[in-house]
Order: sequence, then structure tokens, then C-alpha cells
Amino acid sequence: MSQASDIRRLIATELADVHTCLPGKIVRFDGRSAVVQPALSKALASGDDLPAPQIVSVPVCFPRGLGGKAIISVPLGAGDDVLLHFSERALENWLSGKDGAPGDPRMFDLSDAFATPVCRPGGSSVDTVNLVVRLDQASITISPDGTVVISTQGAAEVTAPAGLTINADITVNGMIEATGDVTGGGISLMNHLTTNVTPGTGMSGKPAP
Repeated sequence: MSQASDIRRLIATELADVHTCLPGKIVRFDGRSAVVQPALSKALASGDDLPAPQIVSVPVCFPRGLGGKAIISVPLGAGDDVLLHFSERALENWLSGKDGAPGDPRMFDLSDAFATPVCRPGGSSVDTVNLVVRLDQASITISPDGTVVISTQGAAEVTAPAGLTINADITVNGMIEATGDVTGGGISLMNHLTTNVTPGTGMSGKPAP
């Protein structure tokens, strides 16, 4: 066997344990880290397949800022597809909150992974024009012309103890209920007085402020 063949075999052997990225599936996710099963097995020289082991304590990558005060996250369940990225250094110290030199010399190891939710080709398609935030039957769609559509088959609720201001004309196709008073043009719906009141069946005048 030539020296070149020996070198190629040696390189291939070393690269077999260098991991960069792989598709995977969520096994469990507790809102902090996940257990992930790599989706691709390893082909052995014998022709057999060696399933990859499950990876534990995998950080899941979501957009996050302001020390965690700002975050966009999605719920993840067993079987959801993710893309695994493998760190070039051991992550134990970093996962425990310590920045600095790793405590182990390993590199690109299968156990040192980050996971990112991924849209797998062949699954349901996504909107290619609008910005869409969707969960099952509820969605918020923002179009390039600025139109915003909020759609849900269930109820919608806004909680704003400091108040809610809407700077727009409003059209309501349905009933409005209020547990408190409603004021329109400075006139109370519950406590307004009427003008030109006369006994009998006649109509009173307009409400007074």
C-alpha cells in the first residue's frame, strides 16, 4: 500500500470523530435544555450502521437579548426536527456558567452540541411573502404593505393594567360587552342625563354631557 493511501486512511480515521453539524430529533425538552437523538447513523467498514447515542444537556438556540428579558421561543415536542451544531471545544464549564478554558481537551465531540429548530424539506411549507407567527390555528401575519392580520379559532385576550390606546377607527362585526362604563364624546353610557324629557310616550332629547 502506498504512503499516500496510508495518509488518506489516517486522515479519514481522524475525521470520522470530527463532528460539525447533523440533523436530529428532540427526545425531551424542559424549556432550558434538550435531549436530542442524531437522525443519521454512522456507517461502519463492515457495512453495518451504528446508531448515534442520544445527546443530553443540549442548549437550544432561540433569539435572546437583554439578559433574557427579550426572547422569541417556540415549543418543542418529541420528534421535532433540529439542526445540531458541534462545538470545537468542550462545553461543561460553559454550561455551568463559567467562561474560560474548557476542562477537557476534546474537540468537535458528539457530546458538545447546540440545537436549532429547523424546517425540514418535505414538511409543511411556509409563507414566502409575509412575516408569519403561527401556532396551530392561531396566527399573526404581517404583509409587506403593512397590513397586520391576527387570526384565531379560539379567544384572544389583552392584559394591560396601565391602559390600552388604539389610534384608529374601529369596525366591530359582533357584540361588545363592558363590565364598566363606556364614554363616547364625553358622555357616559351608564350615567348620562337626557334633555327635553316630557311625560308620556314621546322621545327624549339627546344625552347631556
